[in-house]
Amino acid sequence: MLKFLGKRKRSRKVLLIGFVLLLAVGLIVVFVPTDAGLRGIGGDETVIATVADYDITLKEYRQALSNYGRSIAAGQGSTRVDDPSTINSLYGSQVLQSLIRQKLILYQADQLNFHTTDGEVQQRLKETFNPWPGAERYRLQIQSAGSTPVEFEESIRASIAEEKLRSYVGGTIQVSPQEVEADYRRNNTNYSVRWVEVSPEGLRDKVQIDEAGLLAYYEEKKADFRIEREQRRARYIFVDQNKAADTLQFSEEELKQDFNPERGIRQVRVSQIVLNIPKEPKKADKDADKNAPAAAVTDQAAEKPEDKIKSKADEIVGRARGEGDKQAEDFAALARAYSEDAKSKAGGGDIGWVDKNDKRETDDPLNTVFTMQQGDVSPPILKGDRYYILKVTDRKLPTFEESREQLLKEARARKSYSKAVEIVAEVEQKFKESKNAEAVVAEINDKYGAQVASVKETPFFFEGESLPDLGAAPDFQSKIFALQNISDVADRTNVKDGLAVAQYTEKRDPHDAAFEEVRSKVEERYRTDKAKELAAERARELAVAQTPDALKAAATSMGLKVDERDGVTGNDPMGPLVSEATRTPIYKLNPGEVTREPIKVDNGNSYVVAALVSRKDPDMGEPFESQRKSIEENLASTRRNTLFLNYLTALEKRLRDEGKIEVYQDVINASLGPPAPPSGGGLPSQPFGSPQLPSRTPGRPVSPGSLPGRPVSPGSLPGR
Repeated sequence: MLKFLGKRKRSRKVLLIGFVLLLAVGLIVVFVPTDAGLRGIGGDETVIATVADYDITLKEYRQALSNYGRSIAAGQGSTRVDDPSTINSLYGSQVLQSLIRQKLILYQADQLNFHTTDGEVQQRLKETFNPWPGAERYRLQIQSAGSTPVEFEESIRASIAEEKLRSYVGGTIQVSPQEVEADYRRNNTNYSVRWVEVSPEGLRDKVQIDEAGLLAYYEEKKADFRIEREQRRARYIFVDQNKAADTLQFSEEELKQDFNPERGIRQVRVSQIVLNIPKEPKKADKDADKNAPAAAVTDQAAEKPEDKIKSKADEIVGRARGEGDKQAEDFAALARAYSEDAKSKAGGGDIGWVDKNDKRETDDPLNTVFTMQQGDVSPPILKGDRYYILKVTDRKLPTFEESREQLLKEARARKSYSKAVEIVAEVEQKFKESKNAEAVVAEINDKYGAQVASVKETPFFFEGESLPDLGAAPDFQSKIFALQNISDVADRTNVKDGLAVAQYTEKRDPHDAAFEEVRSKVEERYRTDKAKELAAERARELAVAQTPDALKAAATSMGLKVDERDGVTGNDPMGPLVSEATRTPIYKLNPGEVTREPIKVDNGNSYVVAALVSRKDPDMGEPFESQRKSIEENLASTRRNTLFLNYLTALEKRLRDEGKIEVYQDVINASLGPPAPPSGGGLPSQPFGSPQLPSRTPGRPVSPGSLPGRPVSPGSLPGR
């Protein structure tokens, strides 16, 4: 029957219309309001969006959400998948947009008669499952991936249609030999660059403020400081979460339940093996390498010093652990034989007791030893130009008495919020009854024997403005602006470091602000503007430098940081210069030159002055020729993808303008709750949650996506 319908589109549409009418009648019966005024909630086949003749059903949307949830969980290395409602609340808009894009592809493929035959589906299945596993094994594989054979085969049909549409849209794309050569040069030319960033933020404190200048600035920009919105002021009772924790008491038995000596380890005895990574050859050595035979140069490049030392370190770790069927070797003997740390080598690598409370850098290898067991040997840990191999030889397990203070601190931290909530509930009730903040605070502090509560006030503020002590505090502010009468008390809100109960105390309508009223804002903006001018001035002074060394000296005299990187290619960012457009002036320099004009950083007020220390041009001979074809294909593929995306965007806009795309958000909300607003990044047009099945070509797995909303004709599949 399916095969029959697949070959007879006209008959298929007639049956579909009949099915839709039957479904509509069924939905009318389901959704007729009851006498109680209640409506039924849509079932799986409820339409939540339409794209021309294609429907997106609730079932399809739920499946896409679930697939996306699985892909997120897999990316995080987790087996826990959020339910569709949760995923909808976080990513619903993006997931729905992806489904709309899928339907757009199917719609346009139909318009252009890019239909997929059963033979094409069968051929793709043979390519995907090679060798063919047999009908039953095939069905089980598809089901284990969360799909069905019909859904999977339909997704293949849709995928082939998309490929045909992509080929149609991007079939005329061509890449010139000059573009291929430019791309190879961009990726393979190596630059050594020195640069200095001049940021206004770093110069704000150097701006001199005088009252006369500040007042003149205010008069000049007075209109900018007009207060255009209603302002309010509030008094609030603040309940300090940390001080609430101090009122909590715990018995010895409660603390002992939390006591775990392993978790409280503070001192560990450690031995180490240190391997140094040889430094890169000097410039003279590099120049000498240019005259070496090509094979020798290739061999040297293939074996970098860091890789060689890493391999050696891995071998030592294996010997120290006794991996495989080999006995573990004595760590001290290995340290004496291989370690390059003079201080610890003679003592078999022993560096003594290490205390967890000692100050260390965050990337210090010793930070790892406090989670290791006695006798454990760490993998090689890279820090700077050294690899460290660490062994824990002894540990001091703390006693309960030694851990008591820490256990009490942790117990209080766990229950501090619930205690603060308990206290603030009392505060809220009493404050709403008495409207007297001071009296409530005195009563609460007396009851708990600590200064857990205090009275604070805000200045006049408009909604959305940052507040002293509280920051943005949107919930706090919205509750104050929701109050109707002065002296009304709002419900409690979470704020920085605790909770607050606020009282509306005063209101001010829009008005021209007096200087004293906005003095702090005037000073803030004045300092910001002057810092921008100062940054531009300093950058121009740096750009006068004639050489990289002169640039470094000038920056050092100004107290500015100098950055330098070797081996930069045309695609690598340089500090704040992340776009190719901002880096292009540097690529055009000759070695030893400095940019004549400061480079303005994208989306910022900083400037960069850079010098090209050296440049190594790529070999445009055999290495380039060997990559020419792949570069051409990659450039063409990128352009085709961009063109296809633009094509779909224009198609979507046209259909929306024609009213052929509709989203029934109320149906989605009723079933799953409102989704989050679009993030702007969008999601790929490919179906979500691809099963782990063999892929036809690298990077293009055949994945079961959402159903395109029409009958499927699987065809004569192998072994079926």
